Amino acid sequence: MNRRPALLPWIALVTVYFVWGSTYLGIRVAVATIPPFLMAGSRYLTAGLLLMGLQWLISKEKPSLPGRDLLLRIAASAVLLIVIGNGILCLAETRVEAGTAALLVTSTPIWMLLFSALRARKLPGWTAIAGVVLGSAGMAVLIGKHTAHADALFAGLILVGSASWALGSIYARDREHHPLTAALEMTIGGAGLTLVGLLVGEAGRLDVHAVTAQSWWGWLWLLTGGAMLGYTAYAYTLRTLPTATVSTYAYVNPVVAVTLGALLLGERVTWNVVAGGAAIVVSVALILIGSRTEAHPEELPDEAIA
Repeated sequence: MNRRPALLPWIALVTVYFVWGSTYLGIRVAVATIPPFLMAGSRYLTAGLLLMGLQWLISKEKPSLPGRDLLLRIAASAVLLIVIGNGILCLAETRVEAGTAALLVTSTPIWMLLFSALRARKLPGWTAIAGVVLGSAGMAVLIGKHTAHADALFAGLILVGSASWALGSIYARDREHHPLTAALEMTIGGAGLTLVGLLVGEAGRLDVHAVTAQSWWGWLWLLTGGAMLGYTAYAYTLRTLPTATVSTYAYVNPVVAVTLGALLLGERVTWNVVAGGAAIVVSVALILIGSRTEAHPEELPDEAIA
């Protein structure tokens, strides 16, 4: 009897830890000289088409496109997750440091809990409520870091993007599985982001000759590492490890992002980042603990945005 190597799921999880933690740095570097919506749009559109082509080549049974109803649900998820969620993050990182952005994105489980409670018309447990309160305080501290600058608005926009990602995750959770779901979401989301970029005039601001080598490398890493390798590893861990175990990447990603931002971009690790970030990470732990007492592990939310 063939058995899956025991270490492979854990290798995939460690990959998610570091690859997705590094995507915040990749976004920050890429949007320095590439307009944010066109950058994200071209990344996801290319990744989606490549992934779809690879699935077609390696699959013994060639996957067909989903039906109209499922395709519309996939498109709605793509808008909430990629166009709004990731698009706003890329826009915000033109003004917000990578480490701070990663810490603010960790607020996604808070939005997930609130939306789930509204949907079920049931108050969450006291442990989860304590997590929401603590996480809100942490977000206030982090955004307060930027109060002397216009960056505070962009830091606040990240919370809007995180809320959209949480809503999209809840919406997508009840959807039936299809082999091309991930590729279609990235393709549709990438096309949507590209359209947004064109509508806001980013084409006129894009000077290919002025794009730095750093930005090109950042874009390439977001395409290969973040979208293709990271997403594939994440999907594999969800199939092979308990969801509660997989969700630990929400604690590790911000640490990786803050560390890389400090080492490679010279971002300062101030008391606001340490205190606010610690509060948010602890709040995520409280929310997951509180959710675990009310739901089976497979029902816990997945919270990624990069």
